[in-house]
Amino acid sequence: MTTTPSPPQHFHVVGIHTPGGGYGKGLMPGLSPKDKGEAESVASSHKGAKRVKRHIPPPLIMRPGGQYESEDEQVLKGPKVAQLLCTVIKLRDGHKELSNYVAELTLELKSIKNDYDTLHHGLDAKIERLEKRVEKGNL
Repeated sequence: MTTTPSPPQHFHVVGIHTPGGGYGKGLMPGLSPKDKGEAESVASSHKGAKRVKRHIPPPLIMRPGGQYESEDEQVLKGPKVAQLLCTVIKLRDGHKELSNYVAELTLELKSIKNDYDTLHHGLDAKIERLEKRVEKGNL
C-alpha cells in the first residue's frame, strides 16, 4: 500500500506586533487552492469590499491672506540671466588659464624631480666609490 505524500505547506513572512510594543517578523501559512478561490470571489464581489474610515481629519491649510494672489507683480531681485551668462564665460576663461598654469607647473616639477633623481644617483655612486677607496686605504 503506497501513500501519496501531502504537498508541502507554504508559509509567508509577515510583519507582526511584538508584546514589547515593537514590530517583528512571523510566519503565516499560505492559502490552499480552495482558500485562494474563496478569497478571489470575495475580492471581486462588492459586498466584500470594506471602506476605510479616517479617524483623524486632515489639518486645515492656513496661510496669510493675499500672499499668493499677485505673483505676476513680483519683481525678481538679483542678477539677470545675461549678467549670469557673462559671469559664467569669465569664470570658464579663468578656469582654462589656471588649468594651463597648473599643467606648466606640473611639467616644471617633473623636470626638477628628474634633475634631483639624476643628482641623487650620481652622488650615491660617488659615495660608494669613495667608501671602497677608504676601505682599501687608497685615499
